[in-house]
Amino acid sequence: MSKHARNRRECPAASRTITAAQCGTTRGSSRACPADCPFFPFTPANYDQHGEIESRLIQKTYERAARLMTDAQRERMLRVLDETGGDDVLENHARFAWLYHGERDAGGHSFGDRWLADNSGSLTNDERVLLAGMNRMRPVVFEPWRILDEQTVEGIDLLDGSALRIVDRSTAGVVSRFAVLLMRAYPMPHYERSSGGAMLVPEVQGFEPAEIVREVVRHLGGPSDPAGERTWLAEQFARVCEALGAVKIARWQQTLAAIDARHTKTDYRPAKAPRLSELLAKRKDLTPEPPTDEEIALGFDVTFAWLDGGQKTEPGQIPLPLPDASPRAVLGETVLGRVLIGRERVRIEAMSGERHRDLRARFERLAGGMVEFIGERVDDLGQQHSLHETPAFDPALVPPRLMENPGQLTIATQRVRIEDDDSSGVLLDVVRRQYALFPDAPNGWLDGHTPRAAAADPALRPKLVALMKHHICGTDRQRRAEGLDIDLNPLLADLGLHELISTPPPLGGAADEFADLELDDEERAVMDELASLGAGTGPHATMPPLSEKTIDLRLSQMLARWPVFVDAIDDADAAFPGLFDFAWSITENLLDDAEYDFLEMLLTRACHVLKPPGARIVPLEIERIAAGLAAAFAQSAEITLKGKGVQTLERWLADGPQPAVMIDLVGTLFAGCEKLRRKERPRDEAILTILAFLKAATAEISRAAA
Repeated sequence: MSKHARNRRECPAASRTITAAQCGTTRGSSRACPADCPFFPFTPANYDQHGEIESRLIQKTYERAARLMTDAQRERMLRVLDETGGDDVLENHARFAWLYHGERDAGGHSFGDRWLADNSGSLTNDERVLLAGMNRMRPVVFEPWRILDEQTVEGIDLLDGSALRIVDRSTAGVVSRFAVLLMRAYPMPHYERSSGGAMLVPEVQGFEPAEIVREVVRHLGGPSDPAGERTWLAEQFARVCEALGAVKIARWQQTLAAIDARHTKTDYRPAKAPRLSELLAKRKDLTPEPPTDEEIALGFDVTFAWLDGGQKTEPGQIPLPLPDASPRAVLGETVLGRVLIGRERVRIEAMSGERHRDLRARFERLAGGMVEFIGERVDDLGQQHSLHETPAFDPALVPPRLMENPGQLTIATQRVRIEDDDSSGVLLDVVRRQYALFPDAPNGWLDGHTPRAAAADPALRPKLVALMKHHICGTDRQRRAEGLDIDLNPLLADLGLHELISTPPPLGGAADEFADLELDDEERAVMDELASLGAGTGPHATMPPLSEKTIDLRLSQMLARWPVFVDAIDDADAAFPGLFDFAWSITENLLDDAEYDFLEMLLTRACHVLKPPGARIVPLEIERIAAGLAAAFAQSAEITLKGKGVQTLERWLADGPQPAVMIDLVGTLFAGCEKLRRKERPRDEAILTILAFLKAATAEISRAAA
């Protein structure tokens, strides 16, 4: 082929053959290039070219700013970084987006507008097309409706109802359908591109997502008119994101404080313990259980679970994965509480005050004169978590109206029997069977009507649509984080909600959506470029995996600073508020004292390895650990500590943000076990419990520390 022929190409916009130079200097500017043109860099198929041009434009942006900024402007830019401490990616993006594309001079022009009007040739045609789009960057309240592929998400901007087609791999890789995001986007000829981080808009009963954002805007002093709110949001984007995060934390603390998690234990002196055991063993609503080592040490040698034969429904049960707070059918056995019998003492215990009152009344009717009341102890676990779980946030940022309808949770009481050969699929099976019953079960969010009845009622149908969006969002998260293959499309079709049907996201282990969305490569280039100019940007959105060398160094620093290990525990407890209290409460009935000592030692080790140097307090989101623990328990059902199960264990440990840290913890655990006599070693199920908790905690510590 001749050089002349290679230099020419068919132009669909011009309907003729043009030269490569003509293409490169006019595409997207004086020529409207179609989305299927292979030579136009701003098409979905040419995603990587868009990123390369953006990286070059970022470089030129800072070079131009360095040349043209006055001393006062440069000082102001540095002050912006000082205000954020230089380490908040989302906030830095927001502030610099405003400085370069939002803030206007006396003539109404931004930095980018003035640059675009400069015809000195400092920009290529492609860079000018991109800069023109970025100058139109705006905040949006994005509700994703369809995840088309690994880089494309379609939905609407709830601020004005306009359609959005976001082409961005970082967004498409983690987002769930109907998980509403406050984010910034700019238009290109065939799609919108997201810019910087995004913040999930928390759910507040009685408020639509756009109302929640607008309530925050009004609370922070922003305008109430639609014309002015978007400009105000662009300038105050970081502050609004901080306020939305504060709303989420405040509402979670409010929920924890109100939860009925009063773990109540009532003790009796038995007159005839053997006869009582025989009486209980004959009842169909009691099922015997093996006592734990700790219970045996306390003198209890016979234990029963007391089942509620009425199969009551309870709202918002935590471990089972239906993501709503409405009554639903219960497929497993509902447990009221437990009965523990010893020669000198009998105990009944339940995980909520309401259930304990029911259990005590039933027990005393049955036991009659065979027992004598000794005493009672109540531990309010919800209040304990609320007191200790104190992530840093400014209460002044929280609008009072958004605190009026607190969320409600109850401690789960369902118990599903698992056969040895069916443990891997039991959770998925339970969820699917619950959704099979869902259409015809009365629902509290629908004023007691069934979803099927609500679908046929014009007054209730909007409530049903909102409820099902919530369900779809929750199951999408489970697909991504836990690999649970839940597809609600058949249920939606059954209810006639065809407008909500779309392909669910792929199964896998994507980043948790409750964190700010990760930056993609071109967005990271902004932060990298700032660092190269000496502005200082701090760590990326996620902590990179630590190497063995770094782990060994930090462990040696821990041992040098804390030669007495109990002091290292106290320091870790202070650095990660609420973590050790949660570890103790969640494993109290799963581990004996010696086994918990192993967990505490390894958790301390992980904290000191993962804590950023110089950090005093790293706020954690304990509910993330609880969710991660549930997922880890489900995964660990396939693991044994012998034979082929060890290979599964190794893969399980590597599937996380800090595989080297987990390998170190496992090695330390097994080395410690080898030093003990066989009867003193932790049980296999206790080892898996310890590892499951460490896996969940390590993931959250790694996220929070970043």
